[in-house]
Amino acid sequence: MRYLWVALLVMTMVFAACSSDPTTSDKFQDLQAELDATEQQLSDVTAERDQLQSENAIGAARFGKSSATIDAIGEIVSDPSAFGTEDEVLDILSQYFAPGATTHDLAYGEIEVIAGWRNTLFGGQVDAVTTEWHNWVCEDGSQGGSLWTWEGTNFNGEPFALIGISIAGFNDEGLNTGDTVMWPYPDEYVWEEFGVRP
Repeated sequence: MRYLWVALLVMTMVFAACSSDPTTSDKFQDLQAELDATEQQLSDVTAERDQLQSENAIGAARFGKSSATIDAIGEIVSDPSAFGTEDEVLDILSQYFAPGATTHDLAYGEIEVIAGWRNTLFGGQVDAVTTEWHNWVCEDGSQGGSLWTWEGTNFNGEPFALIGISIAGFNDEGLNTGDTVMWPYPDEYVWEEFGVRP
């Protein structure tokens, strides 16, 4: 009889264990919460990876276009006569600038970019040559610059020579959105050398 009661007790415990829901236990709930958090982290990391890949692809494409733009501008302004008449040269140059682009010359102020190039390349009172020595574009193609010299005869008919640096921005199409011209001299020196004040 005693063995019968023991057997009944064991069977009761087994049935009770089998009939309980393990998903309601605290341990299971903790594990489920950790799993959910891990899945969310994985989703976030995957989205971040996809975003970076997209940005890298856009940057690589823009780098190629911006590099071509900065090379073309440097080639044109270094020898404008090789590209036609004044109007033809300026028309070609305009293809490499975004609408509304301006040049901000730290010594002379801001001007619409093509008007600025007209004054620089074809200003009647100045006979000067722009020579680009080096240019660069950042890894994602959004910015670039060039080192150049500008030399010839100034407004007063006297020889002048200036070194300058241009820093430009570029849009996704690789067009120049505007640039800043910087001089490694005080403004007074630039004005004196060029023979005119702003």
